[in-house]
Amino acid sequence: MALHELNVLNASPLSCQGLNLVRLNLPQKEQFVSGIGVRKSREALVVEWIDGNGRISYGECSCRPDPYYSPEFLDAAIQLVRQFIFPQLAGVRTFGDLAPLFRRIRGWEFTKAAVEMAAYHAVLSDQPAARPHSPVVDGIPVGISMGIQTDPEVFARKVEDALQAGYQRLKFKISPRTDLELFERVRPALQTSDTYVSFDANGSYSAEDLDHLGYFVRHFPESALEQPFSPDNYADLLAGKRRFPELKICFDEEIRSLGDLIKLHRLGVLDEVNLKPGRVGGLVHSLEIMAYCKEHCIPCWVGGMFETGIGRIFNLGIAACLPEARAHDLSPSDRYFAEDVVAPGVQMQHGFVLRESLADCVVQPDIIQKYTTEKIELRP
Repeated sequence: MALHELNVLNASPLSCQGLNLVRLNLPQKEQFVSGIGVRKSREALVVEWIDGNGRISYGECSCRPDPYYSPEFLDAAIQLVRQFIFPQLAGVRTFGDLAPLFRRIRGWEFTKAAVEMAAYHAVLSDQPAARPHSPVVDGIPVGISMGIQTDPEVFARKVEDALQAGYQRLKFKISPRTDLELFERVRPALQTSDTYVSFDANGSYSAEDLDHLGYFVRHFPESALEQPFSPDNYADLLAGKRRFPELKICFDEEIRSLGDLIKLHRLGVLDEVNLKPGRVGGLVHSLEIMAYCKEHCIPCWVGGMFETGIGRIFNLGIAACLPEARAHDLSPSDRYFAEDVVAPGVQMQHGFVLRESLADCVVQPDIIQKYTTEKIELRP
């Protein structure tokens, strides 16, 4: 989105006569294991924005139900909207009025991003001209994140299936407890494939685990390792860089703002950015980070938090503005859910999501209702 497009968006009229906070529990096809833990369903908070004409627009809060990835969690997000965000929406007249409201609240990027997303969709339903015109790719390259596996046969089959499906990237969840023999079995197939390979440790390594981490550095020298060390543990981070100068680090959890990105870049430890729009506070802050990465030639791609179709489609729209990205962690709906809250679900063709196909994906209120576990109606 160019500056003049952002100005048009900020000046667009915005009205609000209420919010609905809808908590969902959407079953997954299979459990997913990472360095954080095991997840069997997607617990999500959907923000329904009701404009002055009674139309409903949707946003999604991407935080987890627990504080194990970020300090935010769903119960607290609901309370923040009820107590500190919704009471101030009465004074909002344009989309740009949201920014100073959000600046008063320190942190809570996931929650603010959900409200911003719902407001953005409300603006588009009333002012289509406010839609960004800068996306430059029609086919958005996507990859998958593969959870930690323990069965060699199952692991090899999943890798083969993913390669056959045409995903543009395979990202493997790893931890110091990962059995390296699993990767020895599939390494020839990965190293002879054109598919980009990367690894995500979710901050599970420490300076004591560098021998284990070294396996991935040595055997996959072109691959970035995402979040190998816990956020803000710069001692372990620097120890890893000293031990393996060739180690390429993709940052995720540390980058919650443009300032975080600049700090890591100037420290000389940043090689790649996993931009999660929810984690940085939404659309406007994502655009700032993307602009900095472009200016400084930092590889940047869009990641997800296993969002429902509501959040996934929003993230794909941002990903379309990154023509240099190898692939984004935004795989099709049927990768995780037997039944998504949008229909048709996000579809992939030969490793790409066609941007024009996203316009056909429509939120299904009956599916939302089916999986609702709690609904809170906020009115003036």
